[in-house]
Amino acid sequence: MDNKKTYHVAFDCGNSSFRVLLGTFENDNLVVDVIDQISNDPIRVNEYLYWDILRIFDGLKKGLKKAYDKVGRIDTVGITTWGIDFGIFSENDLLMSNPLCYRNTLGVDSFNNHSEEQKHENWDNTGIQNHPMNSLYQMEGIRKNMPEVWDQADSILFIPDLLNYLFTGNKSTERTIASTSQLFDVRENAYSEKMLEKYNLSADLLPKIMDHGEPVGLLKEEICTELNIPDRIPFICTPSHDTASAVVAVPGPENQLFLSSGTWSLIGVELDSPVITEESYKSGFTNEAGAFNSITYLKNATGLYLLQQIKKNLEKKSYNLSWEDMMNLAFENEGEAVVYDTNAEILFSADDVVGEISKLIDSSKPEVILSSTYKSLAECYRVNIEKIFNVTGKKLSTLYIIGGGSRDRYLSQLTANATGLKVIAGPIEAASIGNICIQKCFTNKDWTMEKIRTVVKNSFELTEYKPL
Repeated sequence: MDNKKTYHVAFDCGNSSFRVLLGTFENDNLVVDVIDQISNDPIRVNEYLYWDILRIFDGLKKGLKKAYDKVGRIDTVGITTWGIDFGIFSENDLLMSNPLCYRNTLGVDSFNNHSEEQKHENWDNTGIQNHPMNSLYQMEGIRKNMPEVWDQADSILFIPDLLNYLFTGNKSTERTIASTSQLFDVRENAYSEKMLEKYNLSADLLPKIMDHGEPVGLLKEEICTELNIPDRIPFICTPSHDTASAVVAVPGPENQLFLSSGTWSLIGVELDSPVITEESYKSGFTNEAGAFNSITYLKNATGLYLLQQIKKNLEKKSYNLSWEDMMNLAFENEGEAVVYDTNAEILFSADDVVGEISKLIDSSKPEVILSSTYKSLAECYRVNIEKIFNVTGKKLSTLYIIGGGSRDRYLSQLTANATGLKVIAGPIEAASIGNICIQKCFTNKDWTMEKIRTVVKNSFELTEYKPL
């Protein structure tokens, strides 16, 4: 047992907010505190949506200062963000523009121009399921529609790598975020030479891949001076795709069924090796790289984004509902619920989600829209879990719901009812907890995944739901 108290900062950047969390280890117990939280939304400029990466960077710096001032020492820092998106740098390391948001149509147009044969070949070469959001299709879209930007591209950094670069001055990536590009072969644990050749992309364009637990670099001296932090804090290579970090914090044995519940619902199982078969391809599952050498075999489905958008849309119509109100309203009207496809293309980037759902269920009543959305999300989970069991041959009795969505008691119970599985909900801050625990592997070289999950299980409150 490690009795020394250590302090670790997790930068957790999501689609709706970016946050700074402080993790404190003492006696193999982890306590996580949210130090700062700032809203994060893409900004539309003319026809495109962009992420304001400099605002994010500035907010994270201020959060790091707050964390340092609170405890007087930070031992390590790690960064997790959403996947797929990236920044483009020129030969002189100039950031060409703010990173584009995956909700633009650039990737959709490129995706639709590929034949089914081409898409299948992309799957065969990488193990990653085709999706218009993937970095590959976005790169193709930028090359076609923004040649003045693409022609200046000397290097590309995915969002967590871009932030690591701004803090340390070092360019690198790691396997979990690289795999979301669909340019990474999960079998070889390296960029796919076939994909790079096929799409005329230089290997030099992409950052080198580091191992988890290694130091990315030290906090720049000028940032230390700016923040009045005397120590050049090590930034650690963590599973920087937030889904992969969240799976690290699954509080059960290895190779378990999980639902990482946030803006997106990532439904999957942890595996030792990828499943690159015809059945897997047709089922729509992907083999994303996980922590160390694991595979997070999963389906990316629409998640709490729908409830978030419903809340925003209703507020514009003077319906001021808290999250608790929404759960209660959905529960009270579940008899009127109509199941619809929560992954319908029309909902992907709709400004009026309420209006589009109304068409799908033939009702404009807010209570019916809410109850239908809850029931439809649970049904989506059920269908995809059955596919996981069929494709992998696994039959598991417990589903671990991790992330912010684990707070939603009603959705957790509906999911238990729909799937017939025992549901264990928590921890809420899964991505940051996983991030922090991998940071601990830098200071404690003997830590294993089994050790991490024991610490998580003993450190955080979990809630169990049984099917009714």
